[in-house]
Amino acid sequence: MYKNKRITMRIHTIIALGMTLIAVMPLKRAIAGNTNANEWEFTIAFPMIWAPEINGKVEGDGDRVDINVPFDDITENLDFGFMGDFYATKGKWSYMLKLTYLRTKDEVVTDGLQTPNWGITIAPQHQVKTEIKLSTNDLLVRYEAHKNVLLYTGVRHFFTKVDMDIKPLGAGIIAIDEKLNVADENLFDWLIGINLSYKFNNRWGFMLSGDAGVAGDNDEDYSINAVAAYKINKLHNVWAGYRYLEIGNETETDGIKFDITFAQQGPMLGWAFRF
Repeated sequence: MYKNKRITMRIHTIIALGMTLIAVMPLKRAIAGNTNANEWEFTIAFPMIWAPEINGKVEGDGDRVDINVPFDDITENLDFGFMGDFYATKGKWSYMLKLTYLRTKDEVVTDGLQTPNWGITIAPQHQVKTEIKLSTNDLLVRYEAHKNVLLYTGVRHFFTKVDMDIKPLGAGIIAIDEKLNVADENLFDWLIGINLSYKFNNRWGFMLSGDAGVAGDNDEDYSINAVAAYKINKLHNVWAGYRYLEIGNETETDGIKFDITFAQQGPMLGWAFRF
């Protein structure tokens, strides 16, 4: 699917970006009292936002390319985005469904190429439209091993679709008029993680969690989250914190192996309804 080094970097940047809007986990014990073990407790987290920057590297064939994408560049081409979490807890068990969808559109015009002396157009200017659709979804199960310790496992799903529409803006020897599907794939990772929480008082709590992919399509997949929670009332809660996520893969293109690693880190903020 990856045709060259540039496309390889692009695809894994997209996969990493798809993680830039993933929300924080709920602090079940950090901001609420004990619930009846026979009753269900539900949490709907919306809206939520994560504002990271992306740093990465691509190594292969003795070369290394460092990549930095600030958050402003990510939001500049955002066309549509949605993120929502749903949690259901009963007794020591809880179930989590986390949905994220992102669509970006970008349009650029390339420079043309002419011979310096005869004015012959080798390649005209081209209009290049790029549409990126990606989704990151987690389906997890947690178990309360201790009142402040939750162990969890489950599946993380990545969907990536990248389409390019290239049209020449004039005549030339090299004029490309083509629609390309650069990527269309689904990736799955099996995760294990731990969630530690501490309750300062009836309103303030803190949570530290981390997970790692133990099997799946990505060679590396792990994240660390630090979150402070404030309970406004029984229904409304505010979460704020910091998240670090890293995705890594080893791929091969034209017989050359590439090690690709991307790390995203930045602040996050969310609103949670608990009932």
